Amino acid sequence: MTHEVIRVDGDAEAVEYRPGQPGAPVDGPDERRPLHATIRAREAEPRRPLVPGWTRNADQRREVARWAVGYAGYTVAFHTLRAPKYAAKTAAWSVVGAGRLVARQLRWWFVADSVVLQQEAATANDPETWMRLHDKARQARLFRGLVLLAELLGLVAGGLLARFLAPWWVPALVGLVAVPALALAGRPAHRPILDRVSVGPRFIKLTADQVRRALVATGKVRDEAAPSFPRDIGRDGPGWLASVELPSGVIATDIIDKREQLAGGLRLPFDQVWPEAVKGEHPGRLDVWVADRPVSAMRQPASPLLDEALQLDYFQPMPYGFDVRMREVTWSLEQRNSVFGGQPGSGKTLAARNVALGAVLDPLVIPLVSELKGSGDWDCFEPLCPPGGYVCGATTAATRATVAMLEYLLTECEIRPDLIARYARQGLNSVKALNRRMAERDERLRPIVAVFDEVQEAITDPEHGKQVAAMLTSLVKRGRALGVHLVLATQRLDKDSLPKGITSNVSNRACLSVPGQVECDMVLGTGAYKQGARPNAFQPIEDAGWMVVAGLGTGFGTRRAAYLDDRAAAAICARAEQLRHGVDRPDPIRAEARNLLADVREVWPGGDAVWSEVVVPLLAERWPDAYADLTVEQFGSLMASAGVRTVDIGRRIDGRQTTRKGVRLDALDAGITARQLKS
Repeated sequence: MTHEVIRVDGDAEAVEYRPGQPGAPVDGPDERRPLHATIRAREAEPRRPLVPGWTRNADQRREVARWAVGYAGYTVAFHTLRAPKYAAKTAAWSVVGAGRLVARQLRWWFVADSVVLQQEAATANDPETWMRLHDKARQARLFRGLVLLAELLGLVAGGLLARFLAPWWVPALVGLVAVPALALAGRPAHRPILDRVSVGPRFIKLTADQVRRALVATGKVRDEAAPSFPRDIGRDGPGWLASVELPSGVIATDIIDKREQLAGGLRLPFDQVWPEAVKGEHPGRLDVWVADRPVSAMRQPASPLLDEALQLDYFQPMPYGFDVRMREVTWSLEQRNSVFGGQPGSGKTLAARNVALGAVLDPLVIPLVSELKGSGDWDCFEPLCPPGGYVCGATTAATRATVAMLEYLLTECEIRPDLIARYARQGLNSVKALNRRMAERDERLRPIVAVFDEVQEAITDPEHGKQVAAMLTSLVKRGRALGVHLVLATQRLDKDSLPKGITSNVSNRACLSVPGQVECDMVLGTGAYKQGARPNAFQPIEDAGWMVVAGLGTGFGTRRAAYLDDRAAAAICARAEQLRHGVDRPDPIRAEARNLLADVREVWPGGDAVWSEVVVPLLAERWPDAYADLTVEQFGSLMASAGVRTVDIGRRIDGRQTTRKGVRLDALDAGITARQLKS
């Protein structure tokens, strides 16, 4: 077998390699890229905007103008109040400046440099040189003296003319120019005449050297020259954006974890520095956005929901809040559900309420609210809800009303599919999902936005908890395409309070302030923390409303719900009522909370004991809206929570003894009696 010999000519000598042997080259020669490929590659490259981003955004233009006008006004007022002090300092330093000017003129006339040279000639015992230098100095003094005399006469003549012949404003103008100029010449460099308006160091511009030093300060980058910048550092909203190519082996989340050290390296407050991974890029690409001032000190733009003329569409993205760069962000409802998780004081109610406030500005939307902490934060929605569609309180009655609300929603999920399929066949939609044309055609298909604040209270309820969890799981799977959007908010983040069957099927997930990684992954999904989501950086109360969101097409993005207090929320709901003039009010919610024990007794097939696998199909057939998704395991849990445990029941089938879980009639009747006595 022969091998082709490849000869490589180097600078020192020719080297021969045989393919397959150690040291043989493996990279093929570079191929010339055709013109078409070059053009297409250029088309794919991102281009810098023609004008800064903030000039294309009306809110940011208003914010910049508001800041400029406000700062200018404050500066004028600040210096106006200190004008007497400035005048006194100017007058004092102008005298010093005039003295320095006269002294400088005298030094120039004296020709001080010649004195040094004459002293050197005298020391060297060189009388000829000394005499020559002396004559030149005398001639220079004579000439310079004449110049100074002419200057003095000119000043005197000019002063007399200005005093007696020129208008009054001429000497005033000369004084306004000359006195400050003399004061600037007379004051020491460390003693400015004007006081500083702002205190502390001012951040002016982000530079590559600053970013490199800050990356080294994190301890993850050792060589300051290693990071590179794929594009120029530039303005982005009210701050500066640096896109960084990290050294090999360093990924964006390494730097995000060291955000505090990064801010320290830039000598800036923590909430002024925002590193984040770049969606669609490799893990070693990092964006560092540095605000002009701490984000907590920035004034948030007004919410678009406050616009008196605004009317929204459930089937289109709605204004929601802002990101760290003060850009408006939206929230989508169609074919989605939303969950908000965070510890107490993180702003869950504020964040969830913004979704509902946007939704009710569509007059077709039917809001339902279950607020199980009884704080009254949702009271403004009560006039918009159908009778029985508003629940507020931390009581057993409130929990039962919540269960009834869930059963109503399940009933809607039974009614709507046939209607939607019929309208889809008529050409109102290309898929069997609710759209606006259907909702406007048939009032039975109006979108429903159901809010469950502190939903963990219902899920962990000893009597109804298992049933609530099962119904919510069914709703998040079935309701989204039928125009039923659930908004769930909870402050307890564990598998019992927020079952995975619910969170894994919710599209819009928002994690506010949480203690750590486990809670972050529970809300945003497994692996969210490793991918750069850091909601644990937010502090309760202080950072209320800040969150990391997922599922809205932005990767993991940091957002803040627009601040709408109770008064603003009430005004929006009042406007939503006006939009509903002429729209039929929905029927009352008549669904009652199911009594599982009574239902089992009603479908009892006979005998003193029945297997669970026999009872469950009977329940699903009799009440499909409540028990369609019920499993044998769930049935056992629900029966236990109702006070009747399933037990082993033996039967002989085909001559063989078979034991399975089931219910005994005497235990069922005893449980029903005990419940009646309790009520």
